[in-house]
Amino acid sequence: MSESKEVKPLPPWVGGCIVLIMSLSFFGMGLFIMLISFDVIPTPPENFNAPRIVVAAAGLVFALAGLMIFLGGSFSEEEMNKPFLAWVWFLLRLAVMVAFSSVFLWVGFGPGEREFQTTSSFGGITSTGEGSSFLGRFLFGGAGALFGLVTLWVSYASFRKLIQKSL
Repeated sequence: MSESKEVKPLPPWVGGCIVLIMSLSFFGMGLFIMLISFDVIPTPPENFNAPRIVVAAAGLVFALAGLMIFLGGSFSEEEMNKPFLAWVWFLLRLAVMVAFSSVFLWVGFGPGEREFQTTSSFGGITSTGEGSSFLGRFLFGGAGALFGLVTLWVSYASFRKLIQKSL
């Protein structure tokens, strides 16, 4: 028989450090992508396969996710339910969902040519080939439309809940 050792909980500052590292990582990645897309960090135009604003939207998703990680880890559930933070959380979530949806919608319905790649694996054998432009646009556009509808529904439901709480 082995003796069981008493497990000591981690000090609270460890969780705070993890939240800070994660939030700064996401925020930093998003900010880096946005700075590239706005040409603050120079990048050759041929490296862009999408309009810079679409690339900025992708960066915005990461930056706002980092901010949301920080807020979620810094405040208790009770504090997050207070009106000001509830509205901030609502607006951040709305911005993330709109930016995320917009990237998929642009790939599916935006102007210009698209190149899609397919990869199939069976055991240790992997096959890569050129994908159908129609199928790629259909899948990305459909996902973007679905994400857009979810964004509308979640925003409507959250907005109603916030209004009812404030009355």
